[in-house]
Amino acid sequence: MGVPPEHLGQEPVLKQSVGKDARPGRRQNRARALALIALGLAVASTVGAGQASESVGPNRGEASGGSDGASDAEAGVAYEVRLGGIGEGDLLDLLRASSQLLALADKPPATTIGLRRRAEDDIGRMQTALRSEGYYDSKIDLDIDGEAKPVLIRLQIDAGPRYDVAAYEISYADAAAPAEAIRPTLEEIGVSLGMPARAPTVVASEQRLIELLQERGHPFARVADRKTFIDRERRAMTVQLAVDAGRAATFGPLVFTGQEEVGEDYLRRLADWPEGVTYDRRVLRDLQRRLSSTGLFSTVNAETGAEVAEDGSLPVTVSLVEREHRSIGATVAFSTDIGPSLELFWEHRNLLGQNEQLRVGATGSLIEQIGQIDFRKPTFLRNDQDLLANLRGGFEDTDAYERQSVDSVIALERPFLDNWRGSAGVSFGYEIIDEKADNGVGERTFQLFGLPLTATRDTTDDPLDPHSGTRLQLALTPTTGVGSENLLFLTASAGGSAYYAIDEDERFVLAGRARVGSILGEKTEVLPASRRFYAGGGGSIRGYEYQLVGPLDDDEDPFGGTSLVELGGELRVRVTEEIGVVPFIDGGTVYDDPIPTGDETLRWAAGLGLRYFTGFGPIRLDVAFPLNPRDGVDETFQFYISFGQAF
Repeated sequence: MGVPPEHLGQEPVLKQSVGKDARPGRRQNRARALALIALGLAVASTVGAGQASESVGPNRGEASGGSDGASDAEAGVAYEVRLGGIGEGDLLDLLRASSQLLALADKPPATTIGLRRRAEDDIGRMQTALRSEGYYDSKIDLDIDGEAKPVLIRLQIDAGPRYDVAAYEISYADAAAPAEAIRPTLEEIGVSLGMPARAPTVVASEQRLIELLQERGHPFARVADRKTFIDRERRAMTVQLAVDAGRAATFGPLVFTGQEEVGEDYLRRLADWPEGVTYDRRVLRDLQRRLSSTGLFSTVNAETGAEVAEDGSLPVTVSLVEREHRSIGATVAFSTDIGPSLELFWEHRNLLGQNEQLRVGATGSLIEQIGQIDFRKPTFLRNDQDLLANLRGGFEDTDAYERQSVDSVIALERPFLDNWRGSAGVSFGYEIIDEKADNGVGERTFQLFGLPLTATRDTTDDPLDPHSGTRLQLALTPTTGVGSENLLFLTASAGGSAYYAIDEDERFVLAGRARVGSILGEKTEVLPASRRFYAGGGGSIRGYEYQLVGPLDDDEDPFGGTSLVELGGELRVRVTEEIGVVPFIDGGTVYDDPIPTGDETLRWAAGLGLRYFTGFGPIRLDVAFPLNPRDGVDETFQFYISFGQAF
């Protein structure tokens, strides 16, 4: 039996906007899924038009239960709903979601007649939902027990057999039929004959068909007509699509509008525009992503021309709205082992008009006074490569050493593989260092040259408060030095963290981290104290003082070591939108040998944190208690206040 189709126009996706907050994530995917189901329900309601009415309990005009109209009008008719015939699962969840009886249970109708009307309306909604899942012969019986308090509504559901897709036919308008080689196959659009006749699947296959045509040179492809036929004897569906692919096109000229301080030559170099190449909508998405990732624009909008030119080209215009390129900021922190600290910075994100980033900062605390300059130039020599430069200098006075230093690094950084970035460079450092440990060495001076190599991978969803994903950092730095002593050593470290949201609303997040390191080539006492490994403190093992975990001298000053192990775990609980609590445990130690020998006991600490979530990220308060403290060395507890999660 043929059923007239509902016409759903399929306009090409030719215009896309990316604002400053655009970011794909779980909520966006959920929204797309809901929209897809809604379209599917619309298709199903059309396919099922003209179906015979089902058996529905008592007649509409028959009153049910008590007749105290005044009482009903004042308080409404309280009721309870029971759905029978369908076991727990996705189908029952869909029926519950389509039910107004359940959705409006806290707003009961004023009369029993209104309650019956609501229940009968639910039958139509549920049958539409069942048709969307391929059940075209469903029956739903309604029974209302007006004597029960509250009124009991029973809906007995017989879904019937599920229909399959027996045929899926695609025809193209002769005037603009695409070449056979580029026509999407049923497999490519997610269709296999014999699959359940689900409306969301049918709608999704249409969307995928148009997307593939737009990726293969037909920017204005659309579904001109859709017909669906239901064969009740065979319990099968036939889908017929009439597709207007539109004219084939190549990429025409690219035009930028709206830029003010950003140089157009930089934009064109970043775009790497494939003019004359076969049109592919993915190129537009990638262009928008690259422009948005610069951080220079609040809006990036790529739009094609209204029609294909005579020569077959399609021009593209990118409209831009620039952000502010300069900012200043400050970060304040406090901990019991270090005391107060303050960081001030000034940043320019478009220094020379080509997204050059310059950041000048200063950090002051009781143990260090440091100035730092960072510079990054994107698209250096090639589009996917950045030039990095760093200059840092100042004074440090910790329990382990006193240090006056100037350090600098120049490196090249580029992506590789999926989600990885690697860098390679050269470093130079000059330092005058006086160790606190009583080893008879005294003040020493070094000039250190290194070849730092790094690789990082980050798949987290938020830099300050991640709920999912992982981070991995690998570093390898061969170093040679001259001065008070000649040195040659290799420093290697590997660290990572992982995040997992236990529930769908991401209110419970498990977070874990680990880090290991080793220094080969020189003994601990020969290395400059500043180049050794230390553990303890807010960024390491909370609950222990800064740098105090590991080997100590006779005066209980930290001596450092040549290998390191750190571990940590947290359960991040979002109590309200603004408040969270975080029970955590940290552990680790430093060893005097390049390979951990077990001579040093792992130090463990546990604690509880409080988080206050702002629009920029969480403010952190952690209180930690050593679990196996050393007598006369470790304090009873430590607490830390800073911005952002601990890791």
